[in-house]
Amino acid sequence: MQLPGVPPELLQALVVAAGGRRLALVGGAVRDLLLHRVHNDPWRGLPDLDLVVEGTPAEIAADRPEGRPAPALAQALREQLGAEQVPSVREHGSFGTVEVELRLPAAGTWLLDIASARQETYPEPAENPVVRLGRLEDDLARRDFSVNAIALLLDAHGRGVHLLDPHGGQADLAARELRLLHARSLSDD
Repeated sequence: MQLPGVPPELLQALVVAAGGRRLALVGGAVRDLLLHRVHNDPWRGLPDLDLVVEGTPAEIAADRPEGRPAPALAQALREQLGAEQVPSVREHGSFGTVEVELRLPAAGTWLLDIASARQETYPEPAENPVVRLGRLEDDLARRDFSVNAIALLLDAHGRGVHLLDPHGGQADLAARELRLLHARSLSDD
């Protein structure tokens, strides 16, 4: 499995840690890869990957904070690579997200933002959302712009990556257009 600028050993470790769950690279990292750039964290200047991991149908139906797949993936990654290579894991429980810092011997430090695939509703504009587990397609539909709603599915069977673009973001990217996904995109954000 190869993506330009992303260490293959990192992708393989992520797929193994996902344990068969559907896993995708999403957001700015995909947008920048399609533009032939590596996405960097603007504050630290380190490579930054945004990932979404989908729960099993039973996990989605139960929707329990302790059963969310992102923290499980982060824990599995730490067990797989060890605390020296995964020195920092910060969980944001109410949103089902985890920030992970990786130190790879041959590839340096990488930042990962791992989210459980989710659906969101906003009680009022600009308030924190009410979050429920969902499918990857639900997660892409909640995003702001079509160019940020593209996913690269990381195939657990070693066949590479597959582009998922249900909102036409790749065409908008090629046309250099920003298109809102829904009427509340800006107020929700």
